[in-house]
Amino acid sequence: MKRFLTGFFILILFVVAPIAAGAGPQDGSGAANSDANVEADPIRCWWRTSTSAVRVGEPFSLVLTCAVVENLTATVVPDQSRLDPSSMQLPPFEVIGGQRNPDLHSDQRRFFQYQYRLRLISEDLFGKDARIPSVQISYYVQSKVGRGEAVRGRDRNYILPVESIRVLSLVPNDASDIRDAPSWTFNDIDAQRFRARVFFVAAGVLFTAGALVLLVSLIRMVRQYRAVGTVARRLLSDGAILRSVGREITIVRREAEGQGWTHELVGRGLAALRIAGTFAMSRRVGQIRAGTKTEPHEGQVLVRGGWLWGKKILVSGAATAETIARELSSPVTARGRRRSLEVLQTAVASFTAAQFGRDEKLDDTGLAQSLGAAAVVVRRLRFEHLWLVKKINNATEFAVELGNRAWSR
Repeated sequence: MKRFLTGFFILILFVVAPIAAGAGPQDGSGAANSDANVEADPIRCWWRTSTSAVRVGEPFSLVLTCAVVENLTATVVPDQSRLDPSSMQLPPFEVIGGQRNPDLHSDQRRFFQYQYRLRLISEDLFGKDARIPSVQISYYVQSKVGRGEAVRGRDRNYILPVESIRVLSLVPNDASDIRDAPSWTFNDIDAQRFRARVFFVAAGVLFTAGALVLLVSLIRMVRQYRAVGTVARRLLSDGAILRSVGREITIVRREAEGQGWTHELVGRGLAALRIAGTFAMSRRVGQIRAGTKTEPHEGQVLVRGGWLWGKKILVSGAATAETIARELSSPVTARGRRRSLEVLQTAVASFTAAQFGRDEKLDDTGLAQSLGAAAVVVRRLRFEHLWLVKKINNATEFAVELGNRAWSR
């Protein structure tokens, strides 16, 4: 009987003990896996002050930033109730205000931040280091098991690192730098990021606009050098030429009123009137690039344009009293253009007769009246050759032509 009992106990020892031993490592393995989901530092915090030395009663900023583990398998849940500015106590400092900044998230951590406004209320720390008291944060680790259930770990405590501030002068003894590091907050980082994005978008828009301007300039340069013939080449815009013609007429009128009419003034006025008549007949004027010391010949008007008025162009018109009369006799001439053409025809005829006629005596009154009426026409032509006005007129003519085609069908 004793041998039977002894064998039975030996059997239990060799069979049950390994089973219990096998169950033990399984629980330990689960705990190890739970701890493996959390980094060595589940929570880490640091202080940042706006200054390293303060005076008694001087407000300054204190920023607390903490990083806690937060991933798919484990989450560190800290007790943040004690960190609220309304309940935070940091003697010998007085908390006079503060705020909590929005949280930031990364792949493995969540960052939260509190900003406090402090001032020193103790009078026994002149020339000494005032330490920010140790603050204890309670937290626990919440792990997730295979079926999605959350398992809460035991409560733990984390003690914030110590920070010192020098009162009145010198920096604290444990300071790592004699310069005050800026206390950047999450709001400051978001503001800088938004500003960088705005500048990046603006730079992209300006770069694109610059590239388009460069492309247009290159295309115009290629077209200019491919143009055949110097006279047919358009070196200046119609508006620039008409402005110069208007100035030339004004100068001629002013000099004629001061010293009387001369054949030189009549020739200059005739050249300007012939250019205006050419524009009134919707024809192209002749343009020749002039040298630095080139002076205009009879029938030409010197026009300056380009960058800083560095381009000198000699412009001439082909309008005469006879060509304007033929234009007036055409049935397709618009009614609005007829009045301008009639005024210019009279002025060109008067100046041509005065310049090339046999009578040496000039009709001062007739020339002045003709040139004054022509000046009004030139101003009207300048308005009609504005870019926006030309676009509107082209659109109107296209609409009228399209309507006529539709009605003709």
